Amino acid sequence: MAFLEVEGTEHKISLDDKAEYTLGRIDPASHSFPDIDLTPYAGVEAGVSRRHAKVTRLGEDRYYIMDLSSTNFTHINGEKLEAFEPKVLEEGDEIYLGTLKFVFHH
Repeated sequence: MAFLEVEGTEHKISLDDKAEYTLGRIDPASHSFPDIDLTPYAGVEAGVSRRHAKVTRLGEDRYYIMDLSSTNFTHINGEKLEAFEPKVLEEGDEIYLGTLKFVFHH
């Protein structure tokens, strides 16, 4: 079971149902409908883009994250990701989308 733990909450976002998830904010005006809407987690205030990042599962146990050229960037353990360059996720990795923090668990 893989999930993103939202810092400061008890919310866990499951990554088990599909092989790929787009993370961002829903915005009907711009036709933006990511798989996981981060608006309820203060995504707007944290600077999360409408299409911020993508998490992809390869095989049964390998997960990658990729920044989708977001305005406020994606960071893994303090390292800024280059747009469209996938990065392997490991247990306990700290992920920042803008200033919204998650911890990856697998």
